[in-house]
Amino acid sequence: MSEIETKPSGRRLAIAAGVAAALALYGILAVSSLRQQSGTFDEVIHLPPGYVSLTWRDHRMNPDHPPLVRRFAALPLLFMDVKVDLDDHAWRVARPWEFGKHFLYRWNDADRLLFWGRLPIVFLGGILGVAVFAWTRRHWGLPAASLALFLFVLSPDMLAHGQIVSTDLGITLFTFLTVIAVERLLEGITLRRLLLAGVSLGAALGTKFSAVGLLPILGLLGLAVALSPGSLPVRLGVRTREAGTRVRRLATIAGALLAMAPIAIVVVWASYGFSSPLARDPAVNASFDWSKVQPASPLVGLPFEAARGRLLPEAWVWGFLHFLKHAESRPAFLLGQYSETGWWYYFPVTFAVKTPVAMLVLLGASVWLAARRPAPLRVECALWLPVVVFLGLSMTRNINIGHRHLLPIYPFLLVAAGRSATLAWRVTSAGGRRVLRPMAAALLASLGLWYALSVMSVHPHYLAYFNELAGGPRSGYRILVDSNLDWGQDLPGLAAWMKKNAVPRIKLLYFGTADPDHYGIACDRLPGYQPPPPSTLVHEVKPGDLVAVSATHLQGVYLEPDLLPLVARFRAMRPLTTIGHSIFVYRADFAWPAS
Repeated sequence: MSEIETKPSGRRLAIAAGVAAALALYGILAVSSLRQQSGTFDEVIHLPPGYVSLTWRDHRMNPDHPPLVRRFAALPLLFMDVKVDLDDHAWRVARPWEFGKHFLYRWNDADRLLFWGRLPIVFLGGILGVAVFAWTRRHWGLPAASLALFLFVLSPDMLAHGQIVSTDLGITLFTFLTVIAVERLLEGITLRRLLLAGVSLGAALGTKFSAVGLLPILGLLGLAVALSPGSLPVRLGVRTREAGTRVRRLATIAGALLAMAPIAIVVVWASYGFSSPLARDPAVNASFDWSKVQPASPLVGLPFEAARGRLLPEAWVWGFLHFLKHAESRPAFLLGQYSETGWWYYFPVTFAVKTPVAMLVLLGASVWLAARRPAPLRVECALWLPVVVFLGLSMTRNINIGHRHLLPIYPFLLVAAGRSATLAWRVTSAGGRRVLRPMAAALLASLGLWYALSVMSVHPHYLAYFNELAGGPRSGYRILVDSNLDWGQDLPGLAAWMKKNAVPRIKLLYFGTADPDHYGIACDRLPGYQPPPPSTLVHEVKPGDLVAVSATHLQGVYLEPDLLPLVARFRAMRPLTTIGHSIFVYRADFAWPAS
């Protein structure tokens, strides 16, 4: 083999090895973190329903979310001895929180099931990392792709949610795949590209109902390409034709986007195992009250009623209508303030305090590059439209419970930040060679080091990451709570602290669904938000009592009014210790209720 032949193949092998090493690091960090976490709040209504959906094609448990990712997460459980009691009352009356808790903590070993159920989510994260690298390299070259992959591997958001059985990482992956597949489709339409775009869109719609936000993004992207100069090649057979005029481009693109719909619908059906009803038991299926999810406008309700069980699975239609009907505001906390309706600026604040400062600097450089050295309009729109649309949709809704709702914009931001690596190189006028700019390269290396140190300082508690502008993770609870910081994940740390300090029993005001008994925590439960509620609760605190309080409840969120004076007393005290930045342990010096 000649030198000319071996050099490219050797370079490809080196690049593949580098990507594999980066993804291996991502997997090591994610797995080492997940092994130290108890079940997070929503995993109890994702992994158990995923298993019963796979084994019995029954969707009665948590139809509020499409089942694709939770079915994927439950695949390893098919090869395990998993016990399910179908005579359990929670199963028979479709109570997902109660059923999930029985499934994980009564009938099976929760740690074992959660470990194996979380590994497929880590795998999906690896696919997302490859996609980020590949798309960045295609448009901005290897240095930019390498920086984007580096930022992905150490992203606190990807590490936090890329190890949890929920819909967040899945919708992030399929949103990104859909947009980059359509961007490729609009470069030149082929059957293969059309199929990939349709499958990606169907996977997104089979993962989370918020995927409907992709529709305006794809429409705007198609419109931008149709109105831009140049022709659009179309090869659907053996011959290639050109859509040269704006009218032809517009008609061709509209036809291509519409042709994605039947492909996506097939994928949605597949995500439900081609099973339409909410439940296989007719009595349970009939217990779902469709009148409670009907939209006020018949213009919205009638098309979905017509599609119910015919064009789309009945379970998908019910869940989507429920999503539309019940996208209501919830109690929220931000910057020391409590609200029942939320704030329009909630997500800009979460973005500012949960994104590493080094990445914010790189994004600023990327915006400058987009203005000074724009890529083709199609590529710029594919990069920035998802960010603008998803951020705008999030800001117009009053569900201010988690920065994770911005997760779908982060792959695009990682690509944009990676693009700034091009600043370290200049192209010579003679020969077009790339020459390194030492000062720019040193600055990028310094930002990369800052990024890595900032993120790794919080390992393994990635969910609790806050940047230096926020004062770091120790100050995070003063700014945000709920799934931004505290999702019930730190019971193992509390158990280890009690064992180390010979604490036989503790009072616990816990925000979460995991079972403290499973982790060996002997406790008396105060009445926090913990669906389903414990059978036995205590309603008093005595001087000298050790009390562990979840950060969410410490700020008064999701508590009954009579508990607010109690947590106010604790907020005024210095805790004995903090577990994983999300559980605060106090020794009470007062009696509650006051006599």
